[in-house]
Amino acid sequence: MKRLKHALCAIFLLLSSSCADPKLFFGVNPYKEATELHKVYSELLAYLEKELGVEIVFVVSNDYTHLATLMESQKVDVASISPKLFATIRQRIHATQYLATIQIRNEKNMPTCTYRGLIVARNDGTIHELSDLRGKRFGFTDKESTSGYFYPHMLLKEVGIDSEKDFSHVFMLKKHPKIIRALLENSIDAGAVYEGTYEVMKEEIGDSLKILATTEEIPYDAIVGAPHLPVALAEKIKKALMDFKSNSSLEGGIVGFEAKPVEVYDRLSTLQVSENK
Repeated sequence: MKRLKHALCAIFLLLSSSCADPKLFFGVNPYKEATELHKVYSELLAYLEKELGVEIVFVVSNDYTHLATLMESQKVDVASISPKLFATIRQRIHATQYLATIQIRNEKNMPTCTYRGLIVARNDGTIHELSDLRGKRFGFTDKESTSGYFYPHMLLKEVGIDSEKDFSHVFMLKKHPKIIRALLENSIDAGAVYEGTYEVMKEEIGDSLKILATTEEIPYDAIVGAPHLPVALAEKIKKALMDFKSNSSLEGGIVGFEAKPVEVYDRLSTLQVSENK
């Protein structure tokens, strides 16, 4: 009987008040340093703890694909996942539960649920357009990053540059601010970066960099429930997300959520198939 009770506590994680110290493990991609990510998510996590009546454990994955592994192994219950990774996961983990799409405060202090990726280079260099990048040193973040790899990779392909073959060196720098730093240090010639990171850091770097290309609009990260998360609990979390309103003035901070057709993320899988042909 005791074994059955423990099993039920594990299954109903947060629904049963009889379970001691219930916790919800919330995972995120490591697109910034952990301290910066905590600033972005701290208000939301405090709100969810209050609304759900449970402790939220914040988990920053080692890399993008590691977050999917944590969900599959039931070490993360809810995750904020990049668009490209969500599209990939939906092909592999069919029971993943879409809950909402993040709204971010942009540089005009307006909420938005879409963003763009940029390809940037130094202003004082000899690179003026994408065709100038052949044979140069290029920085991406992670192959599962939407704005830090996937869309910029396709932009390069459109002008005849194969990012696997046509650069002298390719660096996977993991975090978007590291792309900017590497450019300023002249350790890369150009790089792919999330526009929000570029706008935030412009106050610090001024006009040191220039934009060579801009991607199409991309939906922001999806908040998803892992397959093991009970549906009733997932619905409770979804309602809490939809009711969330930020009081923070943090630029690039999470200000709210909205529901989008999940097909906007599946488009990334379609593009991937097309790109591989």
